[in-house]
Amino acid sequence: MYYPNTIMKKRCGHYCRICGSLKPNEAFSGKGHRTHVCKKCARLPKEKREEIECKDEIFNYLRQSHISDKNVSRLRKLSVSPNEQIAALAGIVLDVAEIKPYKKRRLKELVKKRRDILHKLEETGLILAHGW
Repeated sequence: MYYPNTIMKKRCGHYCRICGSLKPNEAFSGKGHRTHVCKKCARLPKEKREEIECKDEIFNYLRQSHISDKNVSRLRKLSVSPNEQIAALAGIVLDVAEIKPYKKRRLKELVKKRRDILHKLEETGLILAHGW
């Protein structure tokens, strides 16, 4: 349907979830379309791709309005990851989820009860994922 007062732009291509960019269809292989991974990112080592995906997953937990029990169990698995950076990030978010799983007034609770976790969030950049 045509709306003369609005500008609607159709985006072409697909979104790559590894590099985070919008690329044309030709940049994706057959399986790449389904998994949303472009050819360039598909050539990265598996460990590097998994690290990027795990970081995105951890950052997304703080954006949610509620960190559920399933999310907490996943964070426990990630906190024992052989990758030290992933394990550290997951441990911090796990601490936040145990103190205040709901996003509403989470920051105030951390200021009152656990300033050390708040400082860790600032150091790692996870506080930016929270939307403040």
